[in-house]
Amino acid sequence: FPVDEVSKLVDAVEKTYKKVGQVFIFGNGGGASIAEHFTSDLAIHPFVSEDKGTPLKSARLMVHCLNNSNGLLTRLANDMGYDQVFIEQLACHLLGKNDLVIALSTSGNSLNIIYALSYAKQCRVTTALIGGRDGGGAKEFADICILIPGHSRFPGQIGANDNCFHIEDFQSSIAHMVTGILKERVNE
Repeated sequence: FPVDEVSKLVDAVEKTYKKVGQVFIFGNGGGASIAEHFTSDLAIHPFVSEDKGTPLKSARLMVHCLNNSNGLLTRLANDMGYDQVFIEQLACHLLGKNDLVIALSTSGNSLNIIYALSYAKQCRVTTALIGGRDGGGAKEFADICILIPGHSRFPGQIGANDNCFHIEDFQSSIAHMVTGILKERVNE
């Protein structure tokens, strides 16, 4: 398991918080759902008490999920092409040196993921990929690359879908680890 890379991601999220940057998270399919969950966790959980009833910090992490708007996604896909849905949203924000872009992808070969990470790199923003297999083309644009290895013989998880369930399980676990460790660090 890539513990060192997970640690780098935690450090990057903490740095983004402390420097008042923004985090942008996105993915396709299962990764899109995990991106939404990761976004909501990072936005709230580190900054409230364990019973969730009391705010602990007034300053929150600015975190955005690029999957949240079906209207925007389908408009961009229809008007500009599906490979542009994330890069166009990033282009709407003024990406600053303290921002962080996190992509979730099982293969790392979806053009919308690759284009968005490439754009972020051109903007000199820290980039991270939480993916599987060999990271595909996306790993070339990731400063932090967390890859979940392994193959599956489970029905529906072979061929082009090789190990997707396992990869997505780990993506969700990594999101929870990052959120929990950030909570510990910002409340020390």
